[in-house]
Amino acid sequence: MDFETARAVADGSGESVSAISPVPHGQPWLSVLVPFHNVEPFIGACLESILAQIAVCPGIELILLDDKSTDGSEAVCRRLIEDCGVDVRLLQHPENRGIAAARNSLLDAARGDYLWFVDSDDMLLPGAIEALRAVMDKARPDVVLCDYLRQDSVRYTTFAGEGGCHTRCIETLIAGTFAKRRLHLWSRIWRRDLFADDIRFPDGAHFEDVAVVPRLLLRARCFYYAADPWVFYRSRPGSIMARINRACAGFDRRGNDDMARALAGFGQAMATAVPHAAPETNFVVARFVAREFTKIAKRLIRGGTGSSNWRHTRAELHRYRMEMESCSPLPFAFVGRQYLLKGKIGRGLELAFWLAIARALPADPMPVVATEQGFV
Repeated sequence: MDFETARAVADGSGESVSAISPVPHGQPWLSVLVPFHNVEPFIGACLESILAQIAVCPGIELILLDDKSTDGSEAVCRRLIEDCGVDVRLLQHPENRGIAAARNSLLDAARGDYLWFVDSDDMLLPGAIEALRAVMDKARPDVVLCDYLRQDSVRYTTFAGEGGCHTRCIETLIAGTFAKRRLHLWSRIWRRDLFADDIRFPDGAHFEDVAVVPRLLLRARCFYYAADPWVFYRSRPGSIMARINRACAGFDRRGNDDMARALAGFGQAMATAVPHAAPETNFVVARFVAREFTKIAKRLIRGGTGSSNWRHTRAELHRYRMEMESCSPLPFAFVGRQYLLKGKIGRGLELAFWLAIARALPADPMPVVATEQGFV
């Protein structure tokens, strides 16, 4: 069944108000979106953590999407949502299309003013949706940021800045997010209008969060950092990062190529949106890209291409450098010098080492061929 929905009403001037007024039946203020594929051991706890909260908070829809699971994930979902008394839809892909396509399908199906993408192996901590509703009663930000806990019970922050306030500054949002280097989709609740018709997750690509989150941030006019953990993050062996990081027998070219290209065009887009960004803002963004470059470099070497292919390995590393440096607001060499000036000697030397290896190699000399007329 559908609950009667309600949402905070903003007066359009940017001032927050606390009035709650009804909206047309069936139009939720929040869509919780959960794509899943072969996560039978995890999906039950994930859904229970969500259902328990939306059952007592009206105006929320839950949309699940089965990306052609071959285990018991769908059965677990159907058992939990049967007669649960909340607005739930279970969608299905006829074939496995990947997480990006699943999120795009959910995005197209969502009706809520705000979207919260929740990974199927994670959980919402108790009180998370109630806390989000309280934020909406005070303000109507374009994006709400929250922290998260991991299985080690340590709290991880997603934003470097003041919490508990409604802020209208794109540069502050960009700088605070990149300073923490956590570009998760699931630790942010987005106004649906930010996606418009042109932002979609890159179909078939890894690191779709990195490809989409920064562009959404550039569109946000205001934000609210809750500074409280709302998500319990659980790592599982089959996740994308787990597969890429443990690829010791070989280099996962596709995954690393997707990472290298995820921020394509972002440097120019940021320069347009924030034309007079502070040096520190440019640095934290460039540092993020440079750190990802060094991680790819390590994985490339660890993948083991063999000493006979060392020249090819260096050429590959040079390609990654060129692709990723074009996304950065600052040259990587400048980032390295800033590391040294800030006392981060290890980071600076490490980056300098990989940049040296990634330099363009001189062209192979033309072969000398003997002919009747001489040598050419």
